[in-house]
Formats: sequence, C-alpha cells, structure tokens
Amino acid sequence: MSTAETIEGIAAASGAILGVVGEVVELAEKYGPEIYTTIIAAIEQSKSGTGPTDADIQAIIAKCVADNAAIQSA
Repeated sequence: MSTAETIEGIAAASGAILGVVGEVVELAEKYGPEIYTTIIAAIEQSKSGTGPTDADIQAIIAKCVADNAAIQSA
C-alpha cells in the first residue's frame, strides 16, 4: 500500500467517524443527553461479534421511544 493510499484510507475512516459523531450530537440535541446511553449500549452490543439479537434491538427501540416520551413531557 502506498503512502497516498494510506492517507486516503485514513481520510475516509476519519470522515466516517466524524459523520457518526455528528449524527450522535444531532440526536442528543434533538432528544436530549439520554440518547448517549442508548447509543453506547447499541455500540457495545454490536462489538460483541455476535451482534444484537432481535430482542436487543426491540429493547433499544423501546428505550428510545421511552426516552423521547420523557423528554417531550418535560
């Protein structure tokens, strides 16, 4: 791999990371800081190698809905 290809790869990875961070910040601004906990839990489950189960995904969605309802009523 050449230096130019390495730099392009790093730039692409950095861009992807910044995109995710921007999305998380946008969600936090929209739904409140509680979303960070939900996102971290989802990331930790996806890093497990087996990924989240259907029940895990349903639980995450339910938590997001509950967080949103609590924020909207505050």
